[in-house]
Amino acid sequence: MPDMSADPNHRGREILSDDDLGFTPGVDRPFLFDPPVAVTPLVISFPHVGLEWPREFFRPRPQVNFGRNADYEVHTLYNTAQRLGAARVRARYSRLLVDLNRAHDDVSATLVPDHPAPRPRQRVFTRGSRRSRRKNNVRGGSIVALPNRGVVWDTAVGNIPILTAPLPYEELEHRISRYYDPYYRAIDLLLDRRRRKFGYAILLEAHSMPGSVEGDLILGTLEGGSCSSQLQADALAALGGGASGLDVRLNDPYRGGELVRRFGRPEEGFHALQLEVSRALYMDEHSLKLWPHSRAGSATSSDVLRSTSGRAASRPDRHERARLGELLGCIETLVQILATPRSMCQPRTPPRQGHARRPERDGTRPRTETVREPVGSLVSSERERINSRPVTRDAKERTRGSE
Repeated sequence: MPDMSADPNHRGREILSDDDLGFTPGVDRPFLFDPPVAVTPLVISFPHVGLEWPREFFRPRPQVNFGRNADYEVHTLYNTAQRLGAARVRARYSRLLVDLNRAHDDVSATLVPDHPAPRPRQRVFTRGSRRSRRKNNVRGGSIVALPNRGVVWDTAVGNIPILTAPLPYEELEHRISRYYDPYYRAIDLLLDRRRRKFGYAILLEAHSMPGSVEGDLILGTLEGGSCSSQLQADALAALGGGASGLDVRLNDPYRGGELVRRFGRPEEGFHALQLEVSRALYMDEHSLKLWPHSRAGSATSSDVLRSTSGRAASRPDRHERARLGELLGCIETLVQILATPRSMCQPRTPPRQGHARRPERDGTRPRTETVREPVGSLVSSERERINSRPVTRDAKERTRGSE
């Protein structure tokens, strides 16, 4: 297959070469790349779908159910994305090895005593129902203490111990450099290509959440700081325009994690959004079995979601089937809208060099070239309109570490 690494317009499918990623040939990649049928501005990331444990890793696989610690099979809801022009990047390894949606220094000094500069974040969630929040006068997110659930976890879901402190800093660095940094390099490269081709790029972070969390679909934009206001409005319209009445929420309780924070800089032409989908909409959470689905007129109508064991799931009732069909329609509409090139996303400032790099590992990649239209041109004015909302730095700082 020809190397498209420098030219997404190549007639062949897009690839990520070892040279692009800085890999030694033959080394297993910690992610899977699904190229689009045709390149559009959209990249979809699935950082929490991994169910593997590296065979070469010196710690044994934790004896817990990886599926219950994952955004289980959420990527199967996006099976039409490649046809619609979205590139997909999927984590292979469990988040219990390294959590790709956390900052690289999000660890405590208790877990990694010899870390030179640990910065553990607080997790931000909204507890209780809307009624109980009003009764107790709780507004926004309440801080829930989840120690050592940063880039490395010491307990799995269910508070099951999987790692005993101390974790040597050398081991943490190995986890970061071998399994974390390559994922960010891949996202960085794909977005950079699209920024060069279209003048902007969009990252959609695809996640799932327990059915116990209020809401069916939660769009996270770091309170408007990670994407333009027009893209946020378009995404909400795509998710909320159905007849089944799915409960769509904005930034409550999930505002966006590290990937959205790192890559979402609309003033430079990099837009990022996070979508959380309730697992109760597409699976039996108790058995981890996925429901069969079909939707009239959809390219996925012949597809069947199954458990990883290959056994068909228990069938949902009529109401649940309607909600599942609505979910699939909302996701497909969202992907279509985000993937459709628009002449409105020209950045207002040049991208920073090595925009996704960790500060201590900044590369020397040249700045992304900025294409400028003449002042007052129709294209220029349209692109100014969609980027009219400046990035909210304070919002990003307030939501560091939220998921």
